[in-house]
Amino acid sequence: MSKWTKLFDWQLPPKAVNEALPVCPICKRRSKKEVFEKLGWTVRGYRIVCNSCGAEWEYITSTLKDMFLGIGASVVVSSRIAKIANDESIWILRKTGGVKEAEKFLDKEINFSTWKQMVRSFCGKCGNPLAEDEKFCPKCGAKRE
Repeated sequence: MSKWTKLFDWQLPPKAVNEALPVCPICKRRSKKEVFEKLGWTVRGYRIVCNSCGAEWEYITSTLKDMFLGIGASVVVSSRIAKIANDESIWILRKTGGVKEAEKFLDKEINFSTWKQMVRSFCGKCGNPLAEDEKFCPKCGAKRE
């Protein structure tokens, strides 16, 4: 039986998620994401939760079948850390955090790059994602256009 274990903010997966997705695509607010890891006999993956709205995604990195097909444990560990915030990784929305408009995305396999694009507001100077309520870019200080 496998269970979810919360990872610390300084660990690679939470750092990668929070750097790559500083604004939640569901609530459109700048927020930290908590990352949980599942290590079990049948599945390995991550659960990502927005601290602002509670939206929850699941990212499955490998299954037991992959292990039997010759992917070694060290390769699986390094690849899942590298791919968690990779634009081609697949994240599945499991909970909407109470945002009704997001229900259409529930249980659909969507690339990480698509989730990033759903933020909709980006700094005109540096391209950093902006939360709906931000008047200035937190990265470069430019005024929102």
